[in-house]
Amino acid sequence: MSSLWPLPLKKNENIDIIAPAFGYFPGVLAKIETFLSSWNLCPLIPDDIFGKDILCAQKDEIRFDHLYKALHNEKSRYIWCLRGGYGSTRLLSFLKNIPAPATPKLLIGSSDITALHIFLNQKWGWPSLHAAPLKTVVMSEISEESVSNLKDLLLGAQTKKKHDHLIPLNNAAIQSLSINAPIIGGNLTLVETSLETFWQVDAFEKIVFLEEVDERGYRVDRSLVHLFQAGIFDYAKAVIFGDFIGGEEKDGSSLIEPVLQRFADSLSIPVLKMEGIGHGVNDSPLPLGIPIFLQTGPNSSLNYQL
Repeated sequence: MSSLWPLPLKKNENIDIIAPAFGYFPGVLAKIETFLSSWNLCPLIPDDIFGKDILCAQKDEIRFDHLYKALHNEKSRYIWCLRGGYGSTRLLSFLKNIPAPATPKLLIGSSDITALHIFLNQKWGWPSLHAAPLKTVVMSEISEESVSNLKDLLLGAQTKKKHDHLIPLNNAAIQSLSINAPIIGGNLTLVETSLETFWQVDAFEKIVFLEEVDERGYRVDRSLVHLFQAGIFDYAKAVIFGDFIGGEEKDGSSLIEPVLQRFADSLSIPVLKMEGIGHGVNDSPLPLGIPIFLQTGPNSSLNYQL
């Protein structure tokens, strides 16, 4: 569906590992090497991937240098981000000043990595993969099934996927429609952060995917209202909510579902819920920046072919 989507990873192929946001304890690097070796892949990890910074894995200039070298490395086709957290947006001011490399690379990650996804999807026209950060995988923080799904996609055992049982949330989604459109988005906070920047999310005739973690109902509502008032959904084809994990109120209750439902009711385009993509234990990979097929109605589904 996208001529820019790379062929599957091959045995003993290199894969660049970078940490554009938060860092982690140094011992994870040995776990990464062992894990990727079990997939017959060769991880390329910068010697100075971790260093001193008040917030992130390394200083901005060094983290960008890692990203730059990975983007231009002719001996690799994939870039897997270590984790999310915070820091990717700080690299975009550097990234906007360089031309796109001649050969597209596939970026893998989620959460804070949403900023890089949006930039690559929109500014360079590259597809990318919303999937668990490498730290999450090697530390067994997602299910074995999720890891298996990701492995199958990256190594070519799975070139197409269908997500069944999407839940229609509004009247428009109850109607049976077939929508073929690119999908863009990721973490709600990062999508909102893009507003009024040079990398502002452009949802024109696209499907918008949103997920979130540990944000209470009023904060989710505020972000959605902000995006709505900024006109982000005016010409979108549909909205899909992934998992919204955590965010309970002080009494242990949650306002997330009512907030999402009220927002869905306010839109005239289809809004659906799809479980198993986001920050949960079950976290399936989702290609971004390429067309996908969305079927709304009683038997709603989402499917793609690479």
